[in-house]
Amino acid sequence: MQTAHLTNAGHLIIPAAILEACHLNAGQELEIEITAQGILLKTPKATAKTSLNDLIGCTGYQGKAKTIEEMDEGIRLGIIAEWGEHDSD
Repeated sequence: MQTAHLTNAGHLIIPAAILEACHLNAGQELEIEITAQGILLKTPKATAKTSLNDLIGCTGYQGKAKTIEEMDEGIRLGIIAEWGEHDSD
């Protein structure tokens, strides 16, 4: 078993062998929990990777430019498709 050291400033010094084995880097964020067994340090759950293509959306549109009226109509139809048609009164 290896030991870690706590500095006067409250910083935890984790042995290099543990850092390497867990693929931890300086400045990396860790989650900390108090459990029945003591203190648990763990790496945050990874978020799904997002590609640029996932974010582009309609900016990749190659057709003729749409007018404001055409965009408004497209939005209206999208809302109806998603939520159904509602009376505006």
